[in-house]
Amino acid sequence: MDFKNRNSLGLIFYYTILMLLVAVITLPFIGLSMPVLKGIFLGYVFTVLKLFLMERILISSLKKEPSKAASYVKLHYFFRFLLTFLILLIAFVDKGINEYVVVVLFLLLKPAAYIYGLKTKDSGKEFEIVEYDDDEYDEFGDF
Repeated sequence: MDFKNRNSLGLIFYYTILMLLVAVITLPFIGLSMPVLKGIFLGYVFTVLKLFLMERILISSLKKEPSKAASYVKLHYFFRFLLTFLILLIAFVDKGINEYVVVVLFLLLKPAAYIYGLKTKDSGKEFEIVEYDDDEYDEFGDF
């Protein structure tokens, strides 16, 4: 199975626009420094990485039996949650990274998802799932 339309790219677009809007509004107040730049980079890169992981996990779970798919999704949810925790831990421990910027960028994903949902709700956009045989599919690999 493969999705012809990549939902994550549209969501990443709205997330990026929202992130830039928040940055333009807040940077005059907090100033542009190296810890802020590191926080922006860390928060943005790992949020986008998590989005791609979620999409890949969704596609992979559709290829499995329902009972295996549920445990597969739960396990990978735990891994994404653990990844988020580790990134926040690194941001709060390392004083060279502005931890508040990382937190805000992680939290901006939710409003971006709402905006994306509102924009695509009435667009009549349908997603097609296409079956294919992939001999090189690694059912255990996710990275």
